[in-house]
Amino acid sequence: MHYRTDYCAARLNEAPQVLHLGELHLHYQAYACRSHDPRPPVLLLGGAFQSFRSFANEVSELLGEHPVILLDLPSQGSNLQLVPHVSLEQLADLIAAFAIELNLPPLMPIGLSYGSALAALFAARHPERCARLLLAGITAFGRPGARLLLQEGLALLAEGRSEAFAHGALTSLLNPLRQEQIGVAPVFRKALLRQIQRLSATDIERYQQNSQRLLNFRGFNRHPSCPTLVLAGEYDHFTQPWEHAHFAAACDQASCALIHNADHLAQFEQRQACASLYNPFLCGEPLPMRSTGSSLLAHNQLLQLEKRHETRLPPSQRHARLQHADGGEWPVEVNQLGFFGGLLRGDLPQMLGTRGWQLLCRDLPAQPVLPLRQDSQGLAFVFSHSEQQASQALAAQFQPQQRPLPTAACA
Repeated sequence: MHYRTDYCAARLNEAPQVLHLGELHLHYQAYACRSHDPRPPVLLLGGAFQSFRSFANEVSELLGEHPVILLDLPSQGSNLQLVPHVSLEQLADLIAAFAIELNLPPLMPIGLSYGSALAALFAARHPERCARLLLAGITAFGRPGARLLLQEGLALLAEGRSEAFAHGALTSLLNPLRQEQIGVAPVFRKALLRQIQRLSATDIERYQQNSQRLLNFRGFNRHPSCPTLVLAGEYDHFTQPWEHAHFAAACDQASCALIHNADHLAQFEQRQACASLYNPFLCGEPLPMRSTGSSLLAHNQLLQLEKRHETRLPPSQRHARLQHADGGEWPVEVNQLGFFGGLLRGDLPQMLGTRGWQLLCRDLPAQPVLPLRQDSQGLAFVFSHSEQQASQALAAQFQPQQRPLPTAACA
């Protein structure tokens, strides 16, 4: 590998190098302090709506200690190649093929969100090629509620409802109930919303293919065996802290750190807290149980984290109606209500499909809901948050609530 030694943030806007592996194209940039560096390189793998430019600060912080490679696999980042036939596992294998082709030493991937699934699969499937592994925003998508929201987003895009999709996606990425703690500026939220609303036809197709890959993924049949650090935003509802901790518990040598005052975009919201862990972990140094902006979970805590990630409260108005687009309407009692979902009771039909449902409460605009499961306890549902005004009105009811979480399992 020949590394560039002239890194500056502006370089990330330049055309990448392209490696052709058969019909597949891999885009990358590689930097180090010297052109031939034998040390294990850090490999940056981003998530949806991210490009090389997203990692300008990380590259600057890491270059003093490590070579750094930014990689866009097909349909990732700025790589526009569409590969609907390629699975998540096959994309992870491409990372190994990339390392072999360029004669790289064992890699140290940092995988974020969608990139975390690719990095973790690479480490699990090619342990000889992975020296250390750092993950944030685990996207294994085993939680039914997360899968349902992802499917709803794909359905909205298929219908051409880009604004509804964008509002739902933004709510998943940035927890509206924790804006004050997280400190995300309104201008950043607006910019991200605008970016999602204005996705090109190719961007939408890439997002659909990548999301379908995640939905098709059946889970890990083996987990990474190398030293692994998992970072979880403490307010991340999309990929929840307990999911990060369970993943860490399944690995041979993993630790899990909670990043305080962060949600799914922890590495951007609390950049310094995350960056303070990068180099110590990648250099093999012991991590402190507490550092500025983060806490390391003890091993015996990994399987003990609370799974309910939000407060569920009896609503001020229990009586409501559940309505379907086909015309059916049923009286229900709202047994539990949270910003992300709730529980209804009533004489309801067996649910046929998850789409087209609205919850009509007296003190709220009609709320689009997705039925999750129906049993003797009632009908559990999640809010899609695809309607901006309805979502904002619901959030207003929960902003003042800072009560302890209940012990019930989450949707």
